[in-house]
Amino acid sequence: MGGPGYRTAELAASHGLPVADAAVRATEAERLYEDREALATRLTERWGEPSLMGLQTIRLRIAAEAIPEPWARLSHLVRDAYVWQEPELGRWIVLGVADRDRADEIRLLLTVTETDPP
Repeated sequence: MGGPGYRTAELAASHGLPVADAAVRATEAERLYEDREALATRLTERWGEPSLMGLQTIRLRIAAEAIPEPWARLSHLVRDAYVWQEPELGRWIVLGVADRDRADEIRLLLTVTETDPP
């Protein structure tokens, strides 16, 4: 996925879970959250402590204001994300688990964007 000024990579995904029972889906979500934590540890070594950003407020703000991409899309996919600002180029690195839509696969996403968080 991508657009002007950002790219999103799917680093890992569940397979066949939109139709799985709730217990199977919860187990897979837990695995992907553990993967997120492991990767966040490595990225923290490189870029320092991240901010943990809740994206629910961004999702709610969409009704009243224009939220730029990729933040608008991420707010529909991810509940919260680790966010770093890469010091040399000023890009934002966003790491989260897309598990909001029960009709979709659960995915570990990494986004790099030039757009500041709203």
